[in-house]
Amino acid sequence: MKSKLSYLTIVGLAAAIVSCKKNNDVIIVPPSDGQTLTFNGGTGGANASNSAYVDMSTDKADSTKRTSWDLGFYSGADFRVVLNNTTSAGAKVLTATDLATVGAADTMGLTLATSQTAPDPSQLAYFDAIDGTISGTVIPAISATATDNKVVVINRGTGGGIAARPWIKAKITRNASGGYTVQYGNITQTSGFTSVDVAKDAEYNFKYVSFDGGSIVKVEPKKAEWDFTWSYSVYQTNFGSGMVPYNFSDLIAVNYLAGVQVSAKVYSTDVIRNAAYTAYNKDSVNATLSSFTTDRWAIGSSWRSTQPATGVKTDRFYVVKDPAGNYYKLKFISMGVNDGGDRGKPVFEYKLIK
Repeated sequence: MKSKLSYLTIVGLAAAIVSCKKNNDVIIVPPSDGQTLTFNGGTGGANASNSAYVDMSTDKADSTKRTSWDLGFYSGADFRVVLNNTTSAGAKVLTATDLATVGAADTMGLTLATSQTAPDPSQLAYFDAIDGTISGTVIPAISATATDNKVVVINRGTGGGIAARPWIKAKITRNASGGYTVQYGNITQTSGFTSVDVAKDAEYNFKYVSFDGGSIVKVEPKKAEWDFTWSYSVYQTNFGSGMVPYNFSDLIAVNYLAGVQVSAKVYSTDVIRNAAYTAYNKDSVNATLSSFTTDRWAIGSSWRSTQPATGVKTDRFYVVKDPAGNYYKLKFISMGVNDGGDRGKPVFEYKLIK
């Protein structure tokens, strides 16, 4: 009996070890070799209603409505809150600390927007730092001392054909759980403010809140699961007298907060570009590592042209290092009249560099 029990015990232990080993096995999915995809801009053409987030390693291009969110709450070490650049939302920080004391008089003379016909450098103050520097948000770092945080007046933005919506006043504080609490209401509201708690989540760059319904909404994928986003956005340009804020269509921003890097490759003709694109390999990457940048707008609007007709620039391609360290070569195929494309639904191709 003793011998039999020992045998059964040994068999049971062996089975448990095998079971644990199987349960602990990690299935590693190799990155995609590449694909041809289309951004789903939704309706609107040049004023496309959607933003698209692309993950080349899994061939995903998720879309979200530009108007689906209003504030993004940073999940990193700092306590920072961003405005919705895809609607060209603008804001101003007041001296008041009590929402109830802020009214219509506090908005007199404010536009919190930029003009497409007469933009002015002073209007840059309404928008978060264009380069995405997390310390350059209009809303200052959220203080641990609740009374130090001021009321913010927010124009939710009308960029890209978005209908005007009522302005919002908001106050953001830290909460006891290590996240944020935002209280907000309409400008003339004196009580009954909506309150939303937002927890930090290390898997995301930001967590997002919509003033429509006072809810947390999904916008970006997890920070390790996207490489770049295509959207309408407030940007900047120089008409000869310095930088001014200006609304752009078809902007591509890279996931710089997750370490995505880009190198632009520009050639004299499309024929030379095509040959270089085909030949570009791992050795090419190693030879040009110094050309890679984490600039948010490393692609920006440089991939397309609107004059004399809308279309992609066929003299260039881009090399993108994703959050996992994979390198992809990326070129754009169509987006407008000049190349037979559909404005708001550009087509692009990428290939894994092995």
